[in-house]
Amino acid sequence: MKCSICGGTLIWDYERGEVVCSSCGLVHYTLTTLECQYYRVNNVEEDSIREQPRSIKPIVSREYRKLLRIYEKTNRLVKRKPWLEVDYNKIINEKKHVHAIKSKASIKAVKNIEEYGYWDIVKKGLEFINSVNPAFLARSERSKYALAYMVAVKLETGRYPSREDVVKIFNISNTSYNRLWSIAEKILKSPQIQPFNSQLENNAVFSS
Repeated sequence: MKCSICGGTLIWDYERGEVVCSSCGLVHYTLTTLECQYYRVNNVEEDSIREQPRSIKPIVSREYRKLLRIYEKTNRLVKRKPWLEVDYNKIINEKKHVHAIKSKASIKAVKNIEEYGYWDIVKKGLEFINSVNPAFLARSERSKYALAYMVAVKLETGRYPSREDVVKIFNISNTSYNRLWSIAEKILKSPQIQPFNSQLENNAVFSS
């Protein structure tokens, strides 16, 4: 979504309940307490709210109504689930909640991957696993990345990364590591392993 005035990107200020332009600051939409039961006004006394005349801001477009429905549905999904976080700006940009809800554990894992510079090797593992059987990637985000990392390191070095490294970086338990190790063994018995190894060797030659 773009600003109708300057063309800037719209973001969701969920503390104020407003959709604003990140460039010029224009407020495009405002969610009132009456429109959305999950939005609450901060730093205002309850008695003063009662004294204010209540009026509902008109809903200005279909797009606004759609965003409001997604906003309410998202808040219902994460209600009483403190281990989940919502990226409201992603809801604005993609107009869906599927990838906007993440566990705090997965968010921490992604930050660790970025900090340690593991994205390249993780992406190689994801590529290989997807070529073998995409169903192996049907798991939590951090477990998916951990599995990809383990497989890619095994392909490149002939051995798995240390348990301590995987558990720490990808924020998983020892039990999860054991389960992912078993899955990695199944993946690495696939006939697609030879072409992938050849690709890695070619990449190593070009980079050297």
